[in-house]
Amino acid sequence: MTLLNEEKRPLDDKSDYEEPSQHPHDEDWNYAALSLPISRSITQDPNQAYKLTSSWRNVALVTDGSNVPGLGDAGPLAAMPLIERKGKLLTKLAQITPIPLILANKSPEEAVSALSALRLSFGAVNLVGMNEATAMEVKRRLTENVDTPVFLDNQDGLPILCLAALLNAAVVVNKKVSELKLVILGDENEALPIVDFLHLTGLIEILVVDRSGIIHVGRPGPTNWIKEELAQKTNPSQVKGPLSKALNQADVLIALSNILSVTKDLIAQMAAEPIVFDLADLNLERLEKKGVFAAVKGPGPNLLSSALVFPGLLRGVLEAKARVLNAPMKMAAALALAKLVPEAELAADFILPKVDKANLVASMAEAVSVAATASGAGRMVIF
Repeated sequence: MTLLNEEKRPLDDKSDYEEPSQHPHDEDWNYAALSLPISRSITQDPNQAYKLTSSWRNVALVTDGSNVPGLGDAGPLAAMPLIERKGKLLTKLAQITPIPLILANKSPEEAVSALSALRLSFGAVNLVGMNEATAMEVKRRLTENVDTPVFLDNQDGLPILCLAALLNAAVVVNKKVSELKLVILGDENEALPIVDFLHLTGLIEILVVDRSGIIHVGRPGPTNWIKEELAQKTNPSQVKGPLSKALNQADVLIALSNILSVTKDLIAQMAAEPIVFDLADLNLERLEKKGVFAAVKGPGPNLLSSALVFPGLLRGVLEAKARVLNAPMKMAAALALAKLVPEAELAADFILPKVDKANLVASMAEAVSVAATASGAGRMVIF
């Protein structure tokens, strides 16, 4: 596959650069002269910047330290190790150059202003270790104002991971995804993007459960616009009650948080061969009956790791020089991830590939890049 007027090249290919002198003093003196032809080409055609500079290989890892895993609001400097580790994974798995950016305050307005001003320095933005509501607001404003894709692990990566796992788990238990009865336990900020993404598959029987029970239209008590939207988008039968009622004969449980206790007795109330995704570290070691179990932690199979998603997704975004991260690109990533486990090899203990699978990043990047161009989000035509 090639790009228009350009052969497809790996991210670390620097064949267009003129090799500078190896003598240290010559390099000090000559860097301006050596860069001049490249700069001249870019002034004549700004699109050459995507070919002749490293900016399109860079991903900004942005944090304000307001939501560091395991610590909460730990402050911006305490979040630096988090984005440094993630940056190393991006480099190792996807040959992407991470640009760590530490925000000194938690103002969405200032974050948007800073990232807008710096947007030409990188090909995508990944908001990490930030309060979910703040990150969502920053992403919304950036997406409206600049042509730079913005990725959030919970808002973008988690729905992709859940759908890929669900597609394969449904095959194992011989059920159709569109006919599943699915329960999401957790915070509305994380639940909404999963609901929206699963709706694209035709799955509509979804119940969302928070501390107050099943979300439904007109539920009394504290609410917000996200809960109200979930009430409209889920629970078509307007079921009311606690988690136990939601799980009665449910096919799938996606546990996003441990706000409520999930016991083996509750799991036993689910339909035959249930599918359980433990993303909240609920310590449900195994199912008491036949079914599919996957967890975010532990030595067992079916590890629900975000590292299965973000390296390949972001590399595909960069390869397409995408202007935005859209639903077709995310769907392509989910389908590509699911297909990395051949249907003949699917089993209750094998619904997702390992993070170190040889063609994981390349397969997802290819699918995302093609989807970006086909949906009009890419800057270059693939043929």
